[in-house]
Amino acid sequence: MTEIKNNSENEQEKIEQEEIVLAEETEAPTPPAPGKPFQLTTNHILWGVGILALLIGSIGLFQRFAEGLRPTALGSYVPWGLWVATYEYLVWLEVGSLIVFTVLVYVFKWNTGLSRMAPMLYLTALAILSMALILIGLDLGHPFRFWHVLVSPQWGSLMTWMIWLHMLYLLVLLAKLALELLSHTKTTHQVSKWLSFLSLPMGIALVVVAGSVFGVVIGRPAWQGSGLPVIFLISSLIAGSGLLTFLFVWFMREDTPAYLELARKLARLLLAFLTIGLLVAILTGLVILYPGVPAQATALQLTLFGPFWWVYWIIHIGLGIVVPIFLLFSHTQRARRIGVAAGLLVITFIAVPLNIVIPTQLAIEAVEKGLIIAFQGPGLKAEYFPTISEWLVTLFALAFGYLVFLFGFTVLRLRPGSDSNLEEA
Repeated sequence: MTEIKNNSENEQEKIEQEEIVLAEETEAPTPPAPGKPFQLTTNHILWGVGILALLIGSIGLFQRFAEGLRPTALGSYVPWGLWVATYEYLVWLEVGSLIVFTVLVYVFKWNTGLSRMAPMLYLTALAILSMALILIGLDLGHPFRFWHVLVSPQWGSLMTWMIWLHMLYLLVLLAKLALELLSHTKTTHQVSKWLSFLSLPMGIALVVVAGSVFGVVIGRPAWQGSGLPVIFLISSLIAGSGLLTFLFVWFMREDTPAYLELARKLARLLLAFLTIGLLVAILTGLVILYPGVPAQATALQLTLFGPFWWVYWIIHIGLGIVVPIFLLFSHTQRARRIGVAAGLLVITFIAVPLNIVIPTQLAIEAVEKGLIIAFQGPGLKAEYFPTISEWLVTLFALAFGYLVFLFGFTVLRLRPGSDSNLEEA
């Protein structure tokens, strides 16, 4: 009897202790174990790289605001350099990708697998546009006076049209991104569709006007003519289709036949644009070299055989055309091969605006004989190579756009959607 009584008392004590522990756990959550080590994730690394690049590039930004354009290699003979060339390249990427996407989805009615890229593509375009505006703004002597063009525009100036088109295009992009953040309804889809149609003529006009800004410069005969706006538009389609293909291949990553088929269709489209661009470049070069007009032929000869010959032959022709075409023509056309080809094209396509902008200005001696000898000074040199300050400012702009993309991708979750959420008209 005594043992039974002791056992019952022990069981009663255990029950009371369990009730006390349960009450304590209910009242306050258990604190985390002290001394838990910090786990470094891929997300932390991506943010760290972007912030570090932004801080390093801010050194060049400080020099730009403190000393103006003096730390650059720009001058009276070469007023446009790395920043202008990179700006044109970024505009081609941004506008070209949206033009190709809009035409394929809304005009040719490609399957919904491509339309799922809409949120990421709009985010990428906004990030690229922010890079372009930073670079072209800092290239101006007084970047904070751009609002004068908005308040009192002179419509006879192509620069006025370019700035206004940039601002309107920025508003359209922000509106489309805002619609992606809202719940997907028939109304939001319809509004997004009409905004996409509206962006088509605006994007084409922006690229054509950007090419026309070069084409009307009287002091640079190699730029003059009606062909440059068309070349800019073709270049935009090539770069844009490459960017769209790259984003689709590496961010969709689906192991389905439909995914591979769509990647191959984009590869064929990219190959077609590449072929057209190559033919246009060959014909344009032959037309310039055949008559041998010094003001035009000298600029092309500097591009082909001048001090920066490697930019054309190695970066553009070798890595940007020959290798991508080989990969796209491969019999084993896997998605990764297509993604590598598109990535190579996108990265190396910066050589095209560099070759358009810089060699033409270095040919000043062919345009005005004896000008370099007659007048000499710090800013009167027919030579150009970007200074460290120019590279740092470019790094700042690229890092800023990269962080914009990273914020939208990780925080706002602007990623490829599902077929059920994206119904296209």
